[in-house]
Amino acid sequence: MPSNMPSHPDVLIIGAGLAGLALAHELQGQGQSVRVLDKSRGVSGRAATRRTSSPEAQFSEARLDHGARYFTARHPRAVALAESGVAAGWNRVWAKGFASWQDGEITPAPQDGHPRYAPPLGMSALGRELARGLDVQTALEVTSLERLPGGWRVHSREGAAAQAARLVLNVPAPQALALLASADQVEGLGNALEAMNRVTYAPCWAAGVVLEQDIGADWPALALKNHPVLEWISREHTKRDAGHPPALMLQASAAWSRAHLERRPEEVLPELLAAAAAVLGEEPKVASAFAHRWRYATPVLRVPAPCLWDASLGLGLCGDGFTPDDHGPRVEAALLSGWALAARMNGDD
Repeated sequence: MPSNMPSHPDVLIIGAGLAGLALAHELQGQGQSVRVLDKSRGVSGRAATRRTSSPEAQFSEARLDHGARYFTARHPRAVALAESGVAAGWNRVWAKGFASWQDGEITPAPQDGHPRYAPPLGMSALGRELARGLDVQTALEVTSLERLPGGWRVHSREGAAAQAARLVLNVPAPQALALLASADQVEGLGNALEAMNRVTYAPCWAAGVVLEQDIGADWPALALKNHPVLEWISREHTKRDAGHPPALMLQASAAWSRAHLERRPEEVLPELLAAAAAVLGEEPKVASAFAHRWRYATPVLRVPAPCLWDASLGLGLCGDGFTPDDHGPRVEAALLSGWALAARMNGDD
């Protein structure tokens, strides 16, 4: 924690996903003190990168984006963030379209000219850039909320407490609902509860695979249509600097993931690998692999607003469960939701 940070900041943000970090970065830039709490060990939420040790001695590790695959930018502010990252070296244009698979046929990528960005150190680099200079406390799971005169106090599973005049929840809707339920004596939570009850999610099983050698393909990624198991295969090393070990990321469809949601990773992994082998027409030479379940991977139904701010309660909500534009739930939508909430909290919108 920065030494000049007050014990009770102006704003507490629960959740160090991209919306919360965008909000925190904006508020701190305007002179407010902000603290971000997250139960994970790192930042970025579902813009996540898994580091795995490489079996090859010349490589220290492999980096696999097992959550968000890449990000796009349409809004001028998001474009400015993405392109400034390219100029600074932490971001990169990965592709401008992806090959597709359907009924056993692969169609080359349409070059629509729209950049798909993928930081060379992994998608989590986006969150780390936004978090630079912020007071972020990780590995701290908030379990309940308490309304105070003129503010909020939060309690964690680890026994810690924190308080601030204003509180923002940037967590998946089921987790937000559980936290709001813990403050059931607080009047005026109806709008927040109604908003979060609207949101539903599709799950996703993902598998990261470090290879002994690359597969025989020339595409960076393959979007699968109407496949019974998979919807995405990417050659992760095409995002990275030269020398990164060959690696694949597999992501299952929402339907398959939902049907197998409660299985263990070691049960799911062989089936995802077998499905990939059938699509690729070859057995990938696996050096190491893991499977990861995202229970709340992609919002299906979202709140028809960019964010929620209740000035009378000093309570806000943001994230990709909201609808800040018309382009669907994605990384940019989370950023726009956080920026929109900052404007509302400051009375600019």
